[in-house]
Amino acid sequence: MADADRSSIEIKVLLKNLDPTKPSIKHKDRLRRLNKFRNYVTAKPLPEFYDDDYSLLLLGSESPTAMEDEDLSHMNLTGLLRAAGCPSTDHKDSLKRSARPTISLLRYLCLEYEASSSNVNNILDELNGFAAALCALNVPQLRTLRLDIHIGKGDNESGSRGGSKDDACHLLALILARHTDTDYETPKPLTIQIFLPESRSQAEFETWLGENASPDVRRAIKENVVAAEGGGKVGGAAKATSAAAAEGKGMPSFDDDEDDDDDVLGAFTSKKATPKKGGGSQSNYGQAMEGDLGGGMSGAVAPDGKPTIWSATQMASKKERASGAIIFLEEEREKATAERKKAEEEKQRLLGRDPLGLRSADRFDLLEIDSNRDFLIQKTLKEIEEEIDCELALASESGVERVNWLEAQRQALLAIVDEKKRSDKGGEGAESNELQQDLPSILPTNPDFDPTLFLTLVHRNATYQELQESTSRLSRKTDNQVERLQNLVRDNFALFIKCSEGIDVFADQRDPRNNRNSRSRDMANDDQGMQELQNRFGTLDGLASSCSEQARKSFKPLLDNTNEVRKVQSALAVLQRVAPLLQVPSLMRQHIENANFSSVVKAYRKVLVIDKNHCDVDLLQYVRAKAGDAAQDARQDLELILADEASSANSLLDAIRDLGELLELLEEEEDSEVGNSVNKGGVTPRSSGQSNSAMDAGTFTIDRHVVICIRDYPPALGCLFLQTSHFRSLVDKAVAGTEATAERVFRGEGPDNVSNQSSGGNSSSDGISAGENSSSQRSSRDKRWKFEVLETRVDATLRAVTLAKNWLPRLLQIGLATQEAEKRRMARHKRRKMSLLSATASNSLSGESDSDAGDKGTKIMMSAHDVFKSIVNPALTRLVEYVAYCSLGCPNQGSKYKISAVFGRGSAERLRAILKSPLPPTQTAKCALDLAELADAIQESNEAMLTIRSLGDDGEGAKVTYRSPLEKCSQLTNDAVVMIEQRVCIYSFDACARKCSISASGSGVFDGDALLQCVQKLSDDLTRSDECSKEVEKGCLLVSKKCCEGLSSYVKDRSDAARLRVVAECADALNTTIADVVREVSYLTNGQSESLESNLSSVISTLEREMFDVFLESVKRNVSSCARLGLIENPSENDQTSSKVDEPAAPFPPYLAASFLTIVRCRAQVERALRDLRRSDGTTYQFLALQTASDGVVENICLELKSKMNRVRPHADVFSIHLQFLISTLKKYLSDEILSLASDTRRMLLSASTGGRGVGRGMGNGPEGLTALENLERLGRVYVMCLGE
Repeated sequence: MADADRSSIEIKVLLKNLDPTKPSIKHKDRLRRLNKFRNYVTAKPLPEFYDDDYSLLLLGSESPTAMEDEDLSHMNLTGLLRAAGCPSTDHKDSLKRSARPTISLLRYLCLEYEASSSNVNNILDELNGFAAALCALNVPQLRTLRLDIHIGKGDNESGSRGGSKDDACHLLALILARHTDTDYETPKPLTIQIFLPESRSQAEFETWLGENASPDVRRAIKENVVAAEGGGKVGGAAKATSAAAAEGKGMPSFDDDEDDDDDVLGAFTSKKATPKKGGGSQSNYGQAMEGDLGGGMSGAVAPDGKPTIWSATQMASKKERASGAIIFLEEEREKATAERKKAEEEKQRLLGRDPLGLRSADRFDLLEIDSNRDFLIQKTLKEIEEEIDCELALASESGVERVNWLEAQRQALLAIVDEKKRSDKGGEGAESNELQQDLPSILPTNPDFDPTLFLTLVHRNATYQELQESTSRLSRKTDNQVERLQNLVRDNFALFIKCSEGIDVFADQRDPRNNRNSRSRDMANDDQGMQELQNRFGTLDGLASSCSEQARKSFKPLLDNTNEVRKVQSALAVLQRVAPLLQVPSLMRQHIENANFSSVVKAYRKVLVIDKNHCDVDLLQYVRAKAGDAAQDARQDLELILADEASSANSLLDAIRDLGELLELLEEEEDSEVGNSVNKGGVTPRSSGQSNSAMDAGTFTIDRHVVICIRDYPPALGCLFLQTSHFRSLVDKAVAGTEATAERVFRGEGPDNVSNQSSGGNSSSDGISAGENSSSQRSSRDKRWKFEVLETRVDATLRAVTLAKNWLPRLLQIGLATQEAEKRRMARHKRRKMSLLSATASNSLSGESDSDAGDKGTKIMMSAHDVFKSIVNPALTRLVEYVAYCSLGCPNQGSKYKISAVFGRGSAERLRAILKSPLPPTQTAKCALDLAELADAIQESNEAMLTIRSLGDDGEGAKVTYRSPLEKCSQLTNDAVVMIEQRVCIYSFDACARKCSISASGSGVFDGDALLQCVQKLSDDLTRSDECSKEVEKGCLLVSKKCCEGLSSYVKDRSDAARLRVVAECADALNTTIADVVREVSYLTNGQSESLESNLSSVISTLEREMFDVFLESVKRNVSSCARLGLIENPSENDQTSSKVDEPAAPFPPYLAASFLTIVRCRAQVERALRDLRRSDGTTYQFLALQTASDGVVENICLELKSKMNRVRPHADVFSIHLQFLISTLKKYLSDEILSLASDTRRMLLSASTGGRGVGRGMGNGPEGLTALENLERLGRVYVMCLGE
């Protein structure tokens, strides 16, 4: 059935796109989807459909398929009927544009789908699945099609918004001709007025029927409409067969009750047999039945034929029926008369048809033409003469062929008339009717049939081809008739032989040889034969009368017995019809055992049709009494359900509904005496669980001191009283149970009432060991009972929250049901009060005083709002205080929330201290989740209480500002949740601070991820984060300070690498972790912690600057020890002369090499630890370190050169070259101050140079200086490369 599955999917997609309430679905979308579905159903081969898909496609979400399917019940599906009748929102009395293609698709599915080309739109053929489903719908569902607009305004007034008239007429004709009950078999005719209330629309439809529908369809519609208007019922084939059988037996035909399956008293209705045409004995029988059952009961039978009192039923009739034998004979004669009349009508209908089949049977009657043939001949002659004149005028163009043809017709007609005139004995004075009787007939069955006259009057304008085809068809039909006649003779040949023997008796006895005698002798012989026939017929009549009289005497006992059998059969049929009514008590018992009380009420409603005051049948009275007993038992069971604290909310609501309906039925039936006996009678075995035996029925005891009689209140209010009392009792039990458990734990018995002390059955030899271990056991027991008390508080919190979550929605549902019942009661009271006021006014005019009439029977009762205010609110407040005391113990420091000791006020001081102490972090987190769930449940209940408010006299809610009874409880719960979540924040950040401090002091790691995870976890756990913003901000600062303190302790007694590690951790935290933490905290607190980022950055930046400054100081110290000139020698003149002659290449200066090595090592150390990290101002740590090292090197060299100028003077030009090399190499790392110092030192060296006379003429400024600088750069290339980028 893959094809059927796809069909289901296509239907669902179509119905979703037909929803007019979705603004996203436009007209083009609906039209496109309709066309796509039509293409799907018209494809070859035709798709298959499930049986449930037919009603789903027609009704959508209103179909039983969609209501029973859980997936479809949540969808909004618009069926084809509602889509085809969807009204336009902008045009009055018009439809949506998509209604026209929708009804066109519906007509195709019902009348053309699976139909052959010859049977398209044939309403009387077998219906397909769509048509059968459409015809089985009820009237309200069919009215959604809006056929009145389609037919009244379709295709003419409103254009595309008026629908499709032709499609609507086809569907209406289908419904009127084939409408059935929901079983798809029982016909259920409808009237046109149901769908077309306006006469104009009805006229449009009737006109369409006359032009487009076949006679059989019109006849079927007419019969159904007449049956629907006259109250008759049209059955199917089976029902027609049973009715015919009943008529053949002379019994009245009683149709099954097809309107109401629950009408079990249908057998008692005064139904009559349908009278046949022609009156006769059947009508007399109907009158006799009416006289037996309807005499003296005017108004006792409803318009639908059902009795309203017991005496109007058939079983209540005490009169005897008419004689069965007379009825049987009369019915047989009437049946024969009706058959002969029907045969005569059929014969006349067949005679009126055209034998050639060229004229349609709708507007043609050959008998009428034959009766008016004289007038038609004259008319035809006149028409022929006019046509001859017209053709003669056109003879010059078209010729005279047609004139000759018309003249031949004219002469033929004149010849017929003249011939009959000559044969007329009456002469010219004969009447026209006599002339007409002498004219030839056009009826083929008449011996005086004239083919020429027939063709001239009936088929004068027919072509030769049409006549030839019709004669061929007539020949085939004649051959078939001859063949059927031969078969008939062959099948009944023996019967023909027997009949021929009887015919010979009445044959002419004359000798054939006497045929030549005179005419007078023939006439005498004919008279003699007729006399003989009359004598024989008289003899046969005598024999027939004698046989009839003898048969009447012989078969009278048999007929009487037959009549008695029919009576017994009728009684059995009545018992079968009444069988559901007799089974009601046992059925009610079964439903009670299965707890199906709605079926109990339905069954009890059936039995109430028995009038206990006017019913004389003991069996029915017994059934009525037993059903009443079962109803009382059902009432007691329903009361037990309402009083049971373990009943679910749905079962309570169902019990309230069923008990309310049952009480309404019981109030209608019970008088005051029966009512008192029910309310004040003894306790039945079914009410054993209600209360003690001394109390009234319907009275329940809760906690041995709360007594509630549910029968003093309406079912909903009584259930609310009982359930709220149970809730209050459970709250008290929870508080008392927790207090008892804490006391047992404190005494050493344990939470399960098991003693924790050692057994007292030890021998005397064990006494010494017990005494030695008593001190250790006492210390362990002290620790254990404290822990168990804390666990008891956590368990009590969980149980209390579960209690509130389970009971609050339950009580609210019952409260809403009570509110609705109260509104209905107020409305009834208002109507009753108005009637009493009118009665009081009439009594005051007569002098009577009825001042208390208005208050009679009226009892002031509490409303649902009052019950919640007086019972639920105090109990829930106590429960909230109990939960807060168990989970919090004491309020937070500085909090305005006060926590009262709900229990344990009289306990020992040590126990009270534990009860009032805060819970540990893990247990606090558990209780925080429970408290949040409790707050959500109370908040939802508080919002739902807006619909439960006090009602005024008019049954509506009070107009003043409404305050929910649960508002105070909601506020208390919110305060408790805020307080415990603040503790959760404090505990969480404290644990995170300890963890981060240990990680920082041991590993030198700033664990910002732990802080981030802590904030994220709080974001998931907290429900009142806005109220905890201060705690969150303080916790983040606490974690940061602990981390910084741990890092500070980490660098103690460690090298510069540890300080650089700390600087790197702080830099990473400032650049990444702190930003993520601030963002999460902002999400958590809704942007309330604006100063958090600055505070965290200040704490971390302080440590970072401190550690890096210490490192830079260490760099300066290391550089100062490395940047030393060393030993400086002053050469003699001989050494200078020899060096000038042959001077080897000088090495790279050692002090420069040591300085550069120090700088390179500093760079490597910083690069390895800090990578490319930057400070907050954008400067990298590497640049700062290199700048410090370079400044230290240059500064120390310059200061040492100045301090050793006297010794340096001989080598001033060389040192100037070295200083120039330093400046050019470290220029980008040197500060302006050091650059200035270096420049001054170099100028001083140049002025002190001995390489030439005068300033600036030494080695540093000439070519020799450039050569030395190049050699120096060549030798120190490796250092320059290490300091490069």
